[in-house]
Amino acid sequence: MVGSLKLDELLSLPQVHVKDIKSLTDKLQNIVSGGADQLMVISDFDFTLSRFADKSGNRCSSCYCVFDSAVGTNNPEWCRKFVGLYHKYGPIEHDHSLSIEEKVPFMEAWWQQSHGLIIQGGFKKQAIDDYVAHCNIQLRDNADIMMKKMTNHAVPFIIFSAGIGTIIEMYLRHKFGRVESNTHVVSNMMGFDDDGYVNSFSDPLIHVFCKNSSVMPADRTFSEQIEGRKNVILLGDSVGDAFMDVGVEEEQVSLKIGFVNHDADKLVDKYLNYFDIVLVDDQSMDIPNQILEAIYNNKNY
Repeated sequence: MVGSLKLDELLSLPQVHVKDIKSLTDKLQNIVSGGADQLMVISDFDFTLSRFADKSGNRCSSCYCVFDSAVGTNNPEWCRKFVGLYHKYGPIEHDHSLSIEEKVPFMEAWWQQSHGLIIQGGFKKQAIDDYVAHCNIQLRDNADIMMKKMTNHAVPFIIFSAGIGTIIEMYLRHKFGRVESNTHVVSNMMGFDDDGYVNSFSDPLIHVFCKNSSVMPADRTFSEQIEGRKNVILLGDSVGDAFMDVGVEEEQVSLKIGFVNHDADKLVDKYLNYFDIVLVDDQSMDIPNQILEAIYNNKNY
């Protein structure tokens, strides 16, 4: 037991993989004893907070997929170019023979070209909001419970995404009616002209391999909320996510939970080098919720 967390039961679950049980136990004990007042949660969005596949087994949408899913037959030439970028650069992102340093220039080109096409596409803010309202982004099971309890316990929740922050915020407003005051989105944000057309993206560009303090906005709105908090739970679905950092100098304990959504036979061992807990084919937030519940149940903070 770690607080109210039944660790042996958690470790016995088939979707749970852990390389270093002692290190995990030590981190859990520190995070649970620190309580909610010492905690912040940093999460990727696409296929981490959101599901990789729906309950029928169909692939869910990412932020960028909202465009090609919605535009489709209306503008097939634009769609062909946009999807073509995925087919060109996606294999490079997942090429395990290349180092992260070797991949970075290709990721920058992919994101820049995608943003350029979105600007050229002449999309209006209201149309994008309609796309989001009808898209196939779905939160992981019980992610809504996780987010509600973090709000209730005033735990800062930072969504750190290489996707499109404007779409994430639109999605959260459609899902919950608003973006809660403890929830902060750090991502590529769209700019709009006076007529409502997309005309820019925020700088610096955030791609999958640069999610660290170097891309934090100078006017980050959550500085006061995270001040003095030393414990971090980090959620991600790629190796790059294991290095997410929002510039917390006081950070002492970082518990990293990684989701393997596909190719488990190839990825689990690799992910175990970067994440304390690796979850395989788990489309829920049940494990993070168990850990968070143990933190909330600690009445000594």
